[in-house]
Amino acid sequence: MARTLLLGLFSVDVLLKSNLTGGVNKVNPSAERRQPLDPKKLKALLEAVVQQHPGVKIPDIRMAINKRICELRHQEKKKTMDS
Repeated sequence: MARTLLLGLFSVDVLLKSNLTGGVNKVNPSAERRQPLDPKKLKALLEAVVQQHPGVKIPDIRMAINKRICELRHQEKKKTMDS
């Protein structure tokens, strides 16, 4: 549910330029820091998922969001390389 809502709340372009919290890249700390996702939208997304699925844990939702953002970046990178 979080992955679907993510694409409803944020454009793909925003997701490609952002990460969940705006933190430092853990793979390449010298890389340019990405913008954090809008905290109000993120909070609404987390609350909606918890409301619909009370047993789910916030860290699991956040992990799913991060994974989806990484997948989008990978898809975009592949598109660029194929062109």
